[in-house]
Amino acid sequence: MSEEITQDLFTRIREFEWDETKRKNNFKAHKIDFADVKAVFEGFAFVRRSDRRGEIRYQIFGYANGQEVAVACTIREGRCRIISARRARKDERQRYYRGIAGRSPTRED
Repeated sequence: MSEEITQDLFTRIREFEWDETKRKNNFKAHKIDFADVKAVFEGFAFVRRSDRRGEIRYQIFGYANGQEVAVACTIREGRCRIISARRARKDERQRYYRGIAGRSPTRED
C-alpha cells in the first residue's frame, strides 16, 4: 500500500478490540498477546490487504515486544479489531528490514 494510505489508515484508529477467547488461543499458539501488538501501529510497518469472506482485512508487519510480528486485523469506524498475531515468517522479516533500510530521512517519524 502507498505510504499515504497507510498513514491515513493508522491515524483513524482510536481504539483496539478483540475477541477475548481468540486472544487467549492466539497467545497459547503463538506466545503473542493482542494487547502487546498495538506497538506495531506506532513504528515503521508495512501493510498488505488480505480480504476474507467479503470483509476488508489488513495484514500489518512491524515490530512489537522485541520481535517482528504479523498482525491480521480489520479497521472500522476508528476501531482496529485484531484477528490474529504471530511471529513474522523469514521472508516477511526480510521484507520488513528492506523497507526500513529503504526509508529516506524525510519519512522518519
